Amino acid sequence: MEKKPTDLLAGYVHKLRFEDLPGEVVESAKLFLMDYLASAMAGYKINKIFNEAVYSVVSGMGGKKESRVFFQGGKLPAPHAALLNAVYGHGADMDDGNRTAQGHPGVGVIPAVLALAEAHRLSGRDVIVAIVAGYDLFVRLATAINPSHLSRGFHTTGTVGNIAAAGAAAKALKLPLAKVRNALSLAALQAAGLLEVAESGQMAKPFHPGKAAFNAILAARLAQAGAEGPREPLEGRKGFFKAFADEVNLEILRKDLGKQFRISSCYIKLYPACRHTHGAIDAALELRRRAGGAPKRVEKVKVHVYPAAINLTGSIREPKNEDEAKFSLVYTVATALTKGHFNLKDLDVTESFDREIREMAAKIEIVSDPRLENRAADIRGARVELVMKDKTTQQVEVKLPKGDPEVPATQEDMEGKLRFCAEDVFPQARQQAILKTVGELEHLKGLSRLTKLLVLE
Repeated sequence: MEKKPTDLLAGYVHKLRFEDLPGEVVESAKLFLMDYLASAMAGYKINKIFNEAVYSVVSGMGGKKESRVFFQGGKLPAPHAALLNAVYGHGADMDDGNRTAQGHPGVGVIPAVLALAEAHRLSGRDVIVAIVAGYDLFVRLATAINPSHLSRGFHTTGTVGNIAAAGAAAKALKLPLAKVRNALSLAALQAAGLLEVAESGQMAKPFHPGKAAFNAILAARLAQAGAEGPREPLEGRKGFFKAFADEVNLEILRKDLGKQFRISSCYIKLYPACRHTHGAIDAALELRRRAGGAPKRVEKVKVHVYPAAINLTGSIREPKNEDEAKFSLVYTVATALTKGHFNLKDLDVTESFDREIREMAAKIEIVSDPRLENRAADIRGARVELVMKDKTTQQVEVKLPKGDPEVPATQEDMEGKLRFCAEDVFPQARQQAILKTVGELEHLKGLSRLTKLLVLE
């Protein structure tokens, strides 16, 4: 008899050991940890209004000083530190994601694990195992309930993020099986996250992973203390699946569980914008490279993308602030074509949205092409077409944006990302020390060496 989903996932989390992980999975965990830290550096300096609001409220709540708040320093209770560090991780929209899960696994999972690692003096190996478990739960659960979950208006980073991060937290706390199960159950009761935040109020989007990390530690510690949740939180008659999705593919939860680790299927973002813009940015940059600079004598720019990309990024043509800039397909493509990059400084539209970009943006036409998204064929891309004044055309099509497993980011890409994310946060020597420490993660007896490096002097 097949196990019910809750029992299946709880059993997997409880059983997983470091020795079960292939070397490449260990390396993936370290890579995504480093990527999260770089993204948090960017988010710390970008989303300042929301960051400061959350910090002012959360830091005043009091409680036991357990875990460091990155950058500002000082210690807070582990759930509060995790909330803040997750908010920073998502603030620049540079954190990792997964295209079938349609959300961001690491930014809820990793801050929860790091906060508990410092509070409970966990080893680097403990951290790696908990991260891998959390990613697996996130990708499997989110993929199983999509696309209907997304169509209803839910954001898996918040909804599924609660449950996945709770699994990671339960693993970090080394809970027995029954308590792992209750941690997942208590987290499912807290699941929330509306994609309306992509339409307006984008600065609050990091609240989703922030609460996921907070709720995860709360759920795991409640379970540790003896609290019990519903017996069938996922599959029950009024459970998570019924509440949040029209269709659920349970085979996705079971297939190769414990053999194929879904962390390896996640992508890294090289631009501080919604992932749905990245294929078009890649194509625009390639067109510019071929032209030897900003293309001249352009009459029209046709940006062909799949419908979901248009729904989330196609409506904002003239962003008024950094939050809108991250969700503007027109602005990101126009910037890439004219400037040859899209980086953190481009989010400051008061400085960056100049006459040259505005003129290019006015020429952009967004075209819906459902063929550019085909999960079975591993396609989630874009095509950018330049129509010149002499009516000739030039075009570049990208099947998948750079950073996906099939088009992996290089070591040079990652070091470049760290440099521009860490600019004005940490000097180069500190950046190198962080890189070195993460690279040695499986050999660390504790995490204080790493977390101390993440505090401003």
